[in-house]
Amino acid sequence: MPWGENVETVELPVTGGEFAVAGDRAPRARRSPHQLERSHESALSALSAVSSYLDSDEDLPSFFGRLSATIAVQTRARRAAFWRLGARGTLGLQPAAYGFADESPVHNIRLPLGARGEGVIELLVFEDQLALLKGSAPELDAMWRNAGLNDVKNSIAVPWRAGERRIGAVAVYDSPHGFTAHDLWVLRLFGMAAGLLWQYKESEDELSHTAARLEEAMAARRHLLNNIAAGGDEARRRFASALHDDSLQLLTAAELQLERCRADSNGSHQGPQLDQVRHTLRKVEDSLRRLLTNVSPEPLQLPGDLREAISERLESLRIRAGIEPHIDISVPADVPPAIQAIILKNIAEALNNVEKHARATKLMVAVEAVDGGVRVAVSDDGTGFVVAESVRMPGHIGLVAMRERAQLAGGWCRIESEPGTGTRISFWVPMSL
Repeated sequence: MPWGENVETVELPVTGGEFAVAGDRAPRARRSPHQLERSHESALSALSAVSSYLDSDEDLPSFFGRLSATIAVQTRARRAAFWRLGARGTLGLQPAAYGFADESPVHNIRLPLGARGEGVIELLVFEDQLALLKGSAPELDAMWRNAGLNDVKNSIAVPWRAGERRIGAVAVYDSPHGFTAHDLWVLRLFGMAAGLLWQYKESEDELSHTAARLEEAMAARRHLLNNIAAGGDEARRRFASALHDDSLQLLTAAELQLERCRADSNGSHQGPQLDQVRHTLRKVEDSLRRLLTNVSPEPLQLPGDLREAISERLESLRIRAGIEPHIDISVPADVPPAIQAIILKNIAEALNNVEKHARATKLMVAVEAVDGGVRVAVSDDGTGFVVAESVRMPGHIGLVAMRERAQLAGGWCRIESEPGTGTRISFWVPMSL
């Protein structure tokens, strides 16, 4: 039958409480209170049926089976089905259609949309050209029969979409008294609501995949951090061993030889020079031993009390450099050892910078638990420096190491300083790697 010929004029409900007549060939009529009440009930049923999925653990096939049954009840149809648009532009049945037997040919049907948008599905469903004639859409009925559903008596179908994106179509079949404009309106409502649900499900799945990838990235970061820490500790261990077993031993031997030379001099005029050399050698030895302490990796058994460990380092700094320390710690007692190690290494690096470069008289170390991690701030009243130039300054490579150590742990590190205003180094690391 040619398009537009012998088509029954039907009334389609629209916003504003009026019916839109197909083709605008008849005046609009206001809906009766009974029609309005029926429309509201249908809308509530559609929204309730779709939203129920959000509060359940139901899988999608079971949900669409239940939703198809609800659609059939609301449109007084004997069968209902969702058709999913595949990658090749064909419609295939969404599992768990309502009212179809297991042996029905509907399960094997694939419906092409048609070339250049001229297929029956394209025109009737997606281009909204479906028109009712005696309670059905004859062109749509013919399409189902040609596809293998020979027992279809009447049918209607509407788009299943999310916004402008086509997901598929939803169709109902075999109403005892034929389908009405109201049934078509209800079916459109279900199609739009199901489209929003599908979009939500896709977003939820994408979020789950993103969370899984993020967890994989975090696991890789933890593995990298452990490898870097292990490699760094091994390198420092080799350096410390070489320093202790070679350089310091040679220096000790040189001091012993110097003592023998001094004894052999018998108070000659070279005595003062030899004393000066001995003094210099001892200064070198003290410097090397401090370096040995700084580069040695953290002991395998870290102190159980983080405050005690930090206090010991500050007291050592006070004795060596005369810098007055203050400490303020408020953290749980069960900070994991790996996090303690990062905190102590960064604090040690900050204290080394204060001792070597700051010329400070006072020092403040504050440690607190915040935002699921530990935040540390080390502040001094020293000379300060230009932060942007710190990377190029000799002896400040430790600042870069502090940043990298905190960032690899999933945290951050900030350095605030200006010449003459002192320095504040703060960093935060999560409570778990």
